[in-house]
Amino acid sequence: MFKYFAFFILSLLSLSVFADCKSEFEKGNFVEAFGVCQKESLNDASPDAQFIMAKIYAKGLGVGRDTTQAINYLSQAAQNGHIEGMFNLGMAFELGKGVDKNINAAFEWQLKAAQKGWLKAQRKIATMYEHGRGVNSDPIEAYNWYQKAAEQGDADSQLELGAIYMQGISLPSKVIPRDSEKGLHWIRKSANQNNAEAQFALASLIIDEKTAEGIEFYKKSAKNGNKFSMHNLASIYLKGDIVEKDLVTSKYYAQMALDVGQKSSQSILDHINKIEGITTQTASVEKEEPVSVHSNNKELVVNKPINDITPIVLETAPTDNTLISLLETSNYIIQLASMEKQASVNAFIKKYNIKDKTHILYLSNKNRYLVLSKPKEFLTQARALQNELNEILSGTSWLRKTPDILSLIQE
Repeated sequence: MFKYFAFFILSLLSLSVFADCKSEFEKGNFVEAFGVCQKESLNDASPDAQFIMAKIYAKGLGVGRDTTQAINYLSQAAQNGHIEGMFNLGMAFELGKGVDKNINAAFEWQLKAAQKGWLKAQRKIATMYEHGRGVNSDPIEAYNWYQKAAEQGDADSQLELGAIYMQGISLPSKVIPRDSEKGLHWIRKSANQNNAEAQFALASLIIDEKTAEGIEFYKKSAKNGNKFSMHNLASIYLKGDIVEKDLVTSKYYAQMALDVGQKSSQSILDHINKIEGITTQTASVEKEEPVSVHSNNKELVVNKPINDITPIVLETAPTDNTLISLLETSNYIIQLASMEKQASVNAFIKKYNIKDKTHILYLSNKNRYLVLSKPKEFLTQARALQNELNEILSGTSWLRKTPDILSLIQE
């Protein structure tokens, strides 16, 4: 009897010895975890325990929520080399949660985590270098960190890296040449990871040459909630240029886009309703057929009878040298639309009342008109202008580097 009793006592002691902070926390035994982790956290060689204590206090698991204590333990964990702790402390400084907002401190902690290989921190550092948050803007460093994160499989970074290759980087110190093949490679990798924005971008890039595949990626992107893909599908099925015309499918995607805030899709619905409601007034239908406008690789539909529009004198002549010289001395431009017909340009400008806010550049080699904003030297100015134009257009304009616009002239 004594033998079995001794065995029982030893078993309990063994359970006590082998119970540890991490295992108790992972099992959801938060009260037990608190006691074990609190003891372990006193040892600076146990940053895991300190990080778990930070999570316990931050989320109020088994104890009352206490942001001050959470930051205290998080700081200890980060200072003792806990990689995720470094990342989270950086986020706390960036957002001002539990500490005073300090973007410079945020960058320092994110950089430490990124250098140790933490994927989310690498992406964060890339965006901070790109936008000059907590550090001077450095496109090459942004590229380097996006590449590190992309190679580790981060879908968002793969999309960003693909976009960099599609545009290229040209600086006095270093050049990342434009490489469409590499750009498509990385965007496709991101799209294959179900990134809705990458699926939209890939579809827009390949739709002319690989129509079936482009349609499939638009559908995947739409399924994942991308409103621009929904709108483009509605427009494609309405026009019937590259697929068989299908008003039912067009209406389905237009309504889907409208439901998630793509206001321009209302024009497609209105046009389909007119078609469905008219039996013998064919001439009227032809007169009021919408004008398709490409903007940001997505289509807007301008529901204006072209015959009723008073022609607008374009601000610039085809490939105007004055505009080109303006572009050459600045860094950023907003591309509002790309169209084949001057009448379409006139309708677009009239609808949104942006005559004094735009330049028109004609690409004779592509037989297209680009509707552009006035050039801006700095990214901050360009982004402010982009936000202003977005409100006017009830959509999203396309921020581009002016060298990329100029390169279209030579292509």
